[in-house]
Amino acid sequence: MLNLLEMAANTSIYTACSFLILSGLKSFLVPRRPRPAANILIILVLMQAVAAVVYPEELTGLTACLILLSAVFFLFFKGKWYLKLSASVILFPIIAATSYITQDAGSLVWDYIFGRNMNPYAETFLHSFTLFLRIPVYYLICRCLKNWLSDTVHILTPKMWFITDLVSLSSFTGIISVIYICPTEQSYLAYPLCATCLMTSISCFYLCTYMARAVRADMELEMLAYRKSYYEEIENNQQTVRKLRHDMKNHLNIIGMLIKDKKTSEANHYLEELNQEFAVAVRAYCPNDIVNAVLSSKEQAAAAAGISCEFQIDFAEAPEMEDIDLCSLLSNTLDNAIEACKRISQASERFLNVKARCQNGFFSYKVVNAKVNEVVEENGNFITSKKDAGSHGIGLKNVKQIIAKYDGYIEITHDELSFTLVVMIQTGSSKL
Repeated sequence: MLNLLEMAANTSIYTACSFLILSGLKSFLVPRRPRPAANILIILVLMQAVAAVVYPEELTGLTACLILLSAVFFLFFKGKWYLKLSASVILFPIIAATSYITQDAGSLVWDYIFGRNMNPYAETFLHSFTLFLRIPVYYLICRCLKNWLSDTVHILTPKMWFITDLVSLSSFTGIISVIYICPTEQSYLAYPLCATCLMTSISCFYLCTYMARAVRADMELEMLAYRKSYYEEIENNQQTVRKLRHDMKNHLNIIGMLIKDKKTSEANHYLEELNQEFAVAVRAYCPNDIVNAVLSSKEQAAAAAGISCEFQIDFAEAPEMEDIDLCSLLSNTLDNAIEACKRISQASERFLNVKARCQNGFFSYKVVNAKVNEVVEENGNFITSKKDAGSHGIGLKNVKQIIAKYDGYIEITHDELSFTLVVMIQTGSSKL
């Protein structure tokens, strides 16, 4: 009866710990099969990792914990491999340190305080209580994952994740080394380093958030620059229109005199010049000022490069996306398109067609541009043809991350003369 009670209590504790870990992971990684049956299987494997017994001077429990934890990430979750690697490197020291301290502390209490002289019920209570202490730790980790990492996955670059991994390696290797080296008779000597490894891993969560905030701040500054440029162009156009209206009486008198003198060609030429003066440099494509600012800036840049542009924008409703994501999606794709067109020596062969539509919760976006250089694709990624490859070629990666964030669809096709990108995102109340 006592064994059944202990088994039930321990199973409940392991289940609660595994559930908290899974709940936190879902804000960081996406399950391959988001179904209850798959969740149960993940929890069962996590229970084995959490229940792995970590003893000093041996690596069996640590190895089992690491293998099981890595199996969960790489088998049951989809996404980039470096995200799964980061999850393994950061979370393993947390689970290992928590398991070691809670388990060993109970053994020390049983050995040194009670002198190994406890009745079976007291031993069961002591063991279950020390295991129960893991739940607050995993609850803290769950909250950190949700609050600090949920918005970083689609913002941080692979290099930033590798930096985080390098920081985490100190706790990763430290927890293994100290537990293996620490003598069994003085197992408590490993407690300070275990606590340090635990805090280091938690600090890595905040490091990811800090880097993501820096990236987001840069994106917001870029977005503000687009808006500033857009509003400045609007103000300049308004001043030009006010000036022309002020001089309209004189213009009409000149046109009237030309017509009266039967100088029709001169009058037509004067009207064409006047029409050019009234032409505005910016357009209101839609009610969304972010879209207007980005498209206006990119269209002017394309026109300055001699690129023939056609923009068809139909936003019956604003896309339910963060402004930063929408700005990044538009600017990255259009920058790539304009850069490809600039490589064409004949200006008459340069073209850029943009179509965007948002209606009934569906956002569609299509960019078609001329190209002359060969498109190189490797492992699903497009390789930049620029000499400084380390600083370029990340535009489409950012776009794909944004699409993944909103569970959207992206299709890229190309032929000898053109490059086509199509994006579909389902947002709003229509999203199931």
